[in-house]
Parts: sequence; structure tokens; C-alpha cells
Amino acid sequence: MLCKYCPLKRTCSQICSYLEPHLPSMEQGRVDYEDLLRIYQGRLMTQALLDNVEILTSRQQEVVNLYYRNVLSQKAISDQLGISQQAVADSLQRARNAVSNKLRSFIRFT
Repeated sequence: MLCKYCPLKRTCSQICSYLEPHLPSMEQGRVDYEDLLRIYQGRLMTQALLDNVEILTSRQQEVVNLYYRNVLSQKAISDQLGISQQAVADSLQRARNAVSNKLRSFIRFT
């Protein structure tokens, strides 16, 4: 679903093997409207990050690719890169902020 090679990446409505682990389990309880909104917003942000990866620093690009494309945990990324888990979390947050700022400035000019 979030694969950059998928021709349906913008219009996909299928639950693929990437998205499935991020969905709330029906066994854990009821899926509320807020859950669906959170999942959809997360998908939009993830797609925006992957579509705009070129504006990120090399460290942020590496962390974003490992986290979203390779689906590694923050702990696994920190072990692989030899940095703290907090540094991974900070890189992800800075990447989200950079993309959000770019999108906000684009919306202002259109």
C-alpha cells in the first residue's frame, strides 16, 4: 500500500500486508471512529513523508526508510545505526515537522 513502486499507492483501498499490522485488532475491542481517523491520518502522513523524502537530511531519510519501508522498530533502527532510540524518535519527529511545514507553505501559495 505504501510501496513507492505500487501503481495504486494514492488510490489503494486494499488492506495489504504493510497496513494490516497497523490496524486495531477486532479481538482487542471495538474499532471506533477515532481509530479509523487516526489510521487514515497516519497513512496520509506516511505517504507525505515517503513522497517528500528528498527534503530531509540524510539521517532523516535513512531513519524514515528503515522505519516506514523496512518496518523496523525504533529500537532496531537505533541498534542498526548505533544511535540512541531517542535520536531515532527525534529524527522521525523532525522529518514529520519538515514535511508538514513544506505542505503548509505549499497550501498557502495555492
